[in-house]
Amino acid sequence: MAPSIAPPAPPASTFDLSEASSSPNNIPLGQYLFLRIAQANPKLRTVFGIPGDFNLNLLEHLYSKPVAEDAGLRIANLCNELNAAYTADGYARAIDGLAVLITTFGVGELSACNGVAGSFTEYSPVLHIVGTTSTRQQSLQDDQPIINHHHLLQNKDPLKQPDHDVYRKMADHICVVNEKLAISDVNSGDIYGKIDKVLRTILQQRRPGYLFVPSDIPDMMVDARMLDRPFIVDDEPAMPVMDDVVSVILRKLYAAKSPAVLSDALTARFGHTATVQAFVDKLPANLRLFSTNLARNIDETKDNFVGCYYGVGSPSPQINWELEHNTDFLLHLGIFNAETNTAGYSMDFSNIQDKVIIHPDYLVLDGWTHSLIKGGRRLFTMGQLLARLAERVETNKFTGIETKEWYKHNPQKLHKPDAETDNQYVSQSKLVDAVTECLSPNDILVVETCSFQFAMPDVKLPTGVKYITQAVWGSIGYALPATLGVTFAVNDMGLTDRRIWLLEGDGSAQMTVQELSTYLRYHDILKVNPTIFVINNSGYTVERLINGPTRSYNDIQSTWQWSKLLQVFGDVDKKYHHSSKVNNVAEFDQWFANEEYDGKLNVVDVTAGKMDVSDRFLSLFLKK
Repeated sequence: MAPSIAPPAPPASTFDLSEASSSPNNIPLGQYLFLRIAQANPKLRTVFGIPGDFNLNLLEHLYSKPVAEDAGLRIANLCNELNAAYTADGYARAIDGLAVLITTFGVGELSACNGVAGSFTEYSPVLHIVGTTSTRQQSLQDDQPIINHHHLLQNKDPLKQPDHDVYRKMADHICVVNEKLAISDVNSGDIYGKIDKVLRTILQQRRPGYLFVPSDIPDMMVDARMLDRPFIVDDEPAMPVMDDVVSVILRKLYAAKSPAVLSDALTARFGHTATVQAFVDKLPANLRLFSTNLARNIDETKDNFVGCYYGVGSPSPQINWELEHNTDFLLHLGIFNAETNTAGYSMDFSNIQDKVIIHPDYLVLDGWTHSLIKGGRRLFTMGQLLARLAERVETNKFTGIETKEWYKHNPQKLHKPDAETDNQYVSQSKLVDAVTECLSPNDILVVETCSFQFAMPDVKLPTGVKYITQAVWGSIGYALPATLGVTFAVNDMGLTDRRIWLLEGDGSAQMTVQELSTYLRYHDILKVNPTIFVINNSGYTVERLINGPTRSYNDIQSTWQWSKLLQVFGDVDKKYHHSSKVNNVAEFDQWFANEEYDGKLNVVDVTAGKMDVSDRFLSLFLKK
């Protein structure tokens, strides 16, 4: 039987709202909502969205003094709702916290669904606020005149009122919490609990949540003093249970002759990279460290970091041998069970004598799976467990580790000069080498679902580099607006020394390219901008190699002038951007030799081979 969990002790408030809660005590609900959001993520400064007639009342409250000036929130509206959803996802990942997306009823929210589903699949904490029809419109009964509102699907039975919750029901499958506000919630005081429930659930589960706000609700008055309540994300851990688990893990680590730690993607997606690093930094130098391809959140410059473990997609078979055949105890942190994180489920732990697997919602210990969810809440979070491990681990107790040499992967240059092809295009192997060389500590690297994504195991990341991609959901076009979200996050946090790089396929970019204009629109805010390499291989190379290499369905309009697009979008004199075209390896090398980063947006159109992909892609998909 699990021990009882004491109620959480209230921490100090993270946001000073004394002015907002002074007399008079009432403020509009819309204002209250945004101020509570600011408490849920004190780093958040930008809200993303698209205006529509059902959310205009709510959007107005973003311009109120307590929200715009005191809390420092602003809205950035994008070119369409799908792009806005992608942008919010990138913001959430870069800022390691809540992001906010606002759309309008029906047409707006449905356009965003693909992006929100991606956030669900990839564990991104995005709040999707939808402005809906009014409570009066929603209250009409079938015995009253049938009113079919714009943006609302008619009932299949023409003699019945339309279902105003039809889209909310659709959204329920792509979110972890789904609430609709009502006048009765304001009158009863339930409004505060509903809002907090949505925010807490999103942050606890690191997945999207929905808040549906009728158009006649935002101006209703609520009690500002409710903002004085501390916003608490996680419950206090069940310490006896957690300490028992920590003791078991440490006992196994101390006794192992050849232990290893594998950091997986959910440690990063749940915002625990710093905690993981603090833990592994306290481990002895002869305890081997690995990360999965979608995690990449252990310092790869450490002497005991072996390499990126990706099953058959690992950059070296020796990495697999070290983990799969030279390990007697494996501590697997933040397991992410997904085909594209395991190289088609080719990871193999069958020869490892003992292992502990930690997921945010369960752990596997001594071959048994134990749920961490009791009574609808976690006994402890993965972050609390990792912090406790870091606190309790004692280096001098690792007496069982055998002294022996092990393999450590040191990537070599992949590109083999070839006079003929080097003069025609820039190969994927050359791109891999270039990215490895150009990255600096703490940079952010965003990679589209494109041919280069499959080469990432071969890229060695410097200390502190954050890698962002959408390999599991895989919606092409994601990365360009997601990078816009990353850019807003970096600027909002004042990280002016952190460069942003994007590897983008030409076919993917054509899906969402209009958001390049958004960089120009917000040039006064965005002082740090990305360098974007458009891999121009005239279409869908990944699909060509899977099937239909000469089929027209894998073609795109391939003569876009990428280096001129930002001038078309308004920066005629190139005041806020740089752009260039590189046609071959010599020009590519020259670009790097001449490049001097000045914070401006930089688009580089890189001619690539129509059928050229990395060796890693070939090993993953084309081996018979």
